[in-house]
Amino acid sequence: MKLVRRIGRAIESGIVGAVTGTVALVSWMIDGAIGLVGRLSDRLDGRLAALARESRARHEREGRRQIDPISLK
Repeated sequence: MKLVRRIGRAIESGIVGAVTGTVALVSWMIDGAIGLVGRLSDRLDGRLAALARESRARHEREGRRQIDPISLK
């Protein structure tokens, strides 16, 4: 009977360890994904800000550009 209890406890410990490890791994992956998205968002914000500055500078140099109307003929 002691052997059965030991085996049961070993299995229980293994399952608890596996679940804990899986949760820790998923948490680590989510943290990494959040960090990656944050860095990519910062890069995108920087690029969009640069495009806006270029657009404003071009507008100041060249004035407003006329847009050709599109005909549906």
